[in-house]
Amino acid sequence: MDTLRDFFTIQARRFARETFLKFGEQQYSYEDLDDRTDHVATGLNRMGLRPGDRIALLLCNRPEFIFFLLGAPKLGFIPVPLNPDDSYDDIAFIMQHCTAAAIVTEKRFSGLRPRIPKATCWIEVDDESFGKPPFQNLSSGPVLSFWPDLSADDPALISYTRETSGQLKAVVLTHSNLLSNGSQMLLPFRFNETDRFLCSSPLHSLEAEILLVFAPLVAGGCCLLQECGSPRVIQEIYKNQATVLAGTPEFLKAISESKTFSGTDLSSLRLAICHSGPVGNGALVAFQDRHDVLVAEVYNRAEATCLICANPYAGVRRLGSLGFPLPGQECAIIDAQGRELPPGIPGKIAVRGPNVMKEYYKDPEATARALRDGWLHTGDSGCMDADGYYWRIPDSKFQIPD
Repeated sequence: MDTLRDFFTIQARRFARETFLKFGEQQYSYEDLDDRTDHVATGLNRMGLRPGDRIALLLCNRPEFIFFLLGAPKLGFIPVPLNPDDSYDDIAFIMQHCTAAAIVTEKRFSGLRPRIPKATCWIEVDDESFGKPPFQNLSSGPVLSFWPDLSADDPALISYTRETSGQLKAVVLTHSNLLSNGSQMLLPFRFNETDRFLCSSPLHSLEAEILLVFAPLVAGGCCLLQECGSPRVIQEIYKNQATVLAGTPEFLKAISESKTFSGTDLSSLRLAICHSGPVGNGALVAFQDRHDVLVAEVYNRAEATCLICANPYAGVRRLGSLGFPLPGQECAIIDAQGRELPPGIPGKIAVRGPNVMKEYYKDPEATARALRDGWLHTGDSGCMDADGYYWRIPDSKFQIPD
């Protein structure tokens, strides 16, 4: 498996001047992406950072987020996306927990600076100083002539995810994890270089990063980036001829109930991926009956990079189910002793594959509980029906559908 740096080089040669990223009137080709991420890695290196250093990203939806997300791992730096809507207490806690060596942010967060250790390198991408020393190499100038060796098993991202209990867990994902999960989606969703992925979901979320940045990158497609929560989602689908959407049930429901949804030509859109919960019959009918858009419900966990299961693009989709495991992954329903259970018997969901995380950052005990005998133990209850579809069990009263 390639590292991200190797893979970007391959894609830049393969797709060259094809557009990878569009943000308003700004457009960046695959060659531009390779060049700009080279500059990010070079600039961080020349500012004194070293492989393994964590780089916090506290940014809204903007191209710089993607350049740092994809550029930092080229030299072994590890991006740590932060939620701009979190409290300063939560942001400061994560910064201290991951001992970030740098923070890439915007001027509006300058009030947070006293909460961050003085040794932290502070980079504001919307400040006039961004293109000047010591930051000039982040966007221009010569790049490194020699690049150090990296391993596909090196960390390439730390994603902080909040459990239902409110506890934060720091999931460490490798180059191999990210590229594997991106590749695993190609066949189930028929992704290719003609697809245009509309991203108005917050880029700090792992689902947006994998489904709407890495997926188009692996497929050779285009990411249509919008400001987070933009009210112009439907208009942008039409204007940019988007083919793929992805979001939460609430996101898809809001689109389907919009006043302009029925009257706008959305014939370019072929797929809406619903993650983090069931889509609901109302939104499903609205997308499929009014615009012939396939809605695919999926099962996602940060510890598995993102997607584990999905309802099929071609075939029977069962509303409310998790679908089938993606190619290259195995799922099982197991009992308390770790024994695999037959169809129809409820148990716990376990998964294995190249997309399973490396570890929880600074938490070996939690890592040992989650990664056992080659399997990721998700902790989610579920079952598999006689046809191989997986289902989550929200409570003990759940009955397996006929």
